[in-house]
Amino acid sequence: MTRTRASFALVTVAAAAAVALPASPASAAPAKGLQDQEMTVNHPDLRIKFLEDAKAANVTFLRFNTRWNGKSGLPDRSQLDAIRDTIALAPSYGIEQVLIAPTVTGGTSFNPKGKKRGPTAASKISLSAYKTYIRAVANSFEDLPNIEMLYAPLNEPNWYRHIPKRGGATMYRRLHNAAYDEIKKIDSDAKILFGELAPYARPLSKNFPNGQSTDPGDFVREVLGLDSKWRSKGSRKTYTVKADGVSLHTYDFKADPRKKRKDRDQWTQANLGYAKADLRKAARTKRLPSKAVSNLHITEFAYKTAGSDRIPVTRARTYLTRAWSIAKKQKVKSFVWYQLRDPQSRDVLWQSGLKTKSGSSRSTWSTFRTMR
Repeated sequence: MTRTRASFALVTVAAAAAVALPASPASAAPAKGLQDQEMTVNHPDLRIKFLEDAKAANVTFLRFNTRWNGKSGLPDRSQLDAIRDTIALAPSYGIEQVLIAPTVTGGTSFNPKGKKRGPTAASKISLSAYKTYIRAVANSFEDLPNIEMLYAPLNEPNWYRHIPKRGGATMYRRLHNAAYDEIKKIDSDAKILFGELAPYARPLSKNFPNGQSTDPGDFVREVLGLDSKWRSKGSRKTYTVKADGVSLHTYDFKADPRKKRKDRDQWTQANLGYAKADLRKAARTKRLPSKAVSNLHITEFAYKTAGSDRIPVTRARTYLTRAWSIAKKQKVKSFVWYQLRDPQSRDVLWQSGLKTKSGSSRSTWSTFRTMR
C-alpha cells in the first residue's frame, strides 16, 4: 500500500471511530426530573396528565415524599399505594428512576417559637420506629420492574421542623445509616442518597431567635464530625456514613443562579462548585464515600409563582435556563423541578408550577420541555 493510500485509510478509520465514540461525559445533561405530589398522589385523576406531560418533556426521573411522624413504625398505606400506582405506570411513559424521600411531619412542636431552645431530636424521633417504617416503605416498591429505585432517608434534615436542632445531626446520621442497611437488605440494587439538604439557614428572627435551619455545609460537618476546615474530629467509626450519592435542594428564589453567595456553606445553584469542592474534602476524611460525592443530584429546584418569593415568569424562564447550564457544567446526575402545576388547594402556600392549576402552560414549561 502506498503512503498516500495508507494515510487515507488511517484518516478514514479515525473518522469512523470518532463517529462511533459516545458523547463526552462533560457534555452529558442531567436526568430531567419532576415532582408533583398533588397530581400523582392527592389527585390521582390527574396522574395520567402528569405522566403524559412528563413524557412530552423527556422526563426520566420522578421524586416522591412520604409522611412520617417520627414515632410510629406504620406508614400511611394509602399514600404508599398511590405512589406505587404511579410508579407502576411510569416506565411506559419513559421514566427510568424514582426517588423516595420521607418527610418528618414534626411542625412547630419540633421548633417552637420564642426563646425556648426546643426539644432534643432523641425526644421526638424513634430510631427503632424508623427502622420499621423504612423497611415497610422499601418493601412497597422493591418488586416493581423496569425502574431504578433511589432513597433519600430524610427530606431536608437541616430544617428544624423535620429534625429538632438539639442533637439533630447525630440523629440524622443514625437514621441515614439505619436506612442504608435496612433498604439494602430488601433491595440491594437501590441507591441511597445522603443529604436532601435545604440550601441555606433561615435568618434569625424575633419569633425564632434560635433559628429555623442550619446551612448545609455546617450541617454536613456536624454529621461527619469535621472541623471548620473539613478536618476530622473524633472517631471515624462513629462519624462515617454509608451512601451511594448526595442530594441537594439548591433553591435561591429571587437571585440569578449565576450569583454566588459569599458564604460557601450555603449550597445554592450558584454555589454548587463550593458544595462539590467541600464534599470532596469530606470524602478525603473517609467519612463520606468518594463514589457518593461524584454522584450528585439536585432533587428539588423551582421558582415560585405566588407569595413573597415570587418572580416574574419571564425572569424565571431565563433563570431556569441558566440553572440548567450550571447543572450540566457541574455534571449533576439529575435535576428535579418541584411542581408541574400549581396546587389545586388554595390553602397550599407553596406554588411553583410550570403550569397553572388548570393546566395552562407558562413560558417556564416551554423552557423546561426543550432543555437538553
